[in-house]
Amino acid sequence: MIDIHAHILPGVDDGPAEWDKSLKMLRRAAEDGITGIVATPHVVPGGYENTGEKVLSLTEELRERCRDAEIEIYPGSELMVSNDTLRGLEKKKYLTINSSRYVLVELPGQFVTDSVYDFIYSLGARKLVPVIAHPERNPKLQEELDLLGEMVRHGALVQVTAGSLTGAFGSVVKKTVSEILTRNLCHVIASDAHNNGRRAPVLSHGLVEAGRIVGERAALAMVRDTPRMIIGDEAIEAPEPAGARKKRFIFF
Repeated sequence: MIDIHAHILPGVDDGPAEWDKSLKMLRRAAEDGITGIVATPHVVPGGYENTGEKVLSLTEELRERCRDAEIEIYPGSELMVSNDTLRGLEKKKYLTINSSRYVLVELPGQFVTDSVYDFIYSLGARKLVPVIAHPERNPKLQEELDLLGEMVRHGALVQVTAGSLTGAFGSVVKKTVSEILTRNLCHVIASDAHNNGRRAPVLSHGLVEAGRIVGERAALAMVRDTPRMIIGDEAIEAPEPAGARKKRFIFF
């Protein structure tokens, strides 16, 4: 399995504070059967300013420190929707997932439809593909899941959190993520790990739950095939969302 969303670099955001905790998280991931993991620290202009140079340096050091963990570590970031973030991407200040065309995007808690869509369209115009992180935990999308469908119809991919599938974030989130999968709106399952407790780098339990909803083959693709294509910068033809229009603009 490959985990494309994990906060494993120490001292850069709300993830682990020390190297020792980072290493324990990596060993936990390997024990769960994860063979590749992307370090995706938050990028929030004016808050977490995790530049590409900083992330690359820390990722390389983490590789050196955990050679015994038997897990590949890739650089990346989780970018908050903002004009500053977009400008930073244009200037190569921030990283995409493993320097690919795929951008892990965090939606604002106070969802503003026009600004979010403008951001997604702007990425597409730059030949970048947004991967929407954990939309099932966004209050606005919980109420209006059709908004997520519009993003997918316009070329975005969707990543849900393994813990959401197991109920770690509550019943509302679990219900929402189940509907996301049922409506063909999910493409990747990731851990969004922050620690070795409730937010641990574990995918296996979420994989089991996803298999009950969409079947084992489709669920496996969400933790193996699609993540592999993302870090390999391969083009992905996402399945048509349930109830979607026949024609949609694809970014890539």
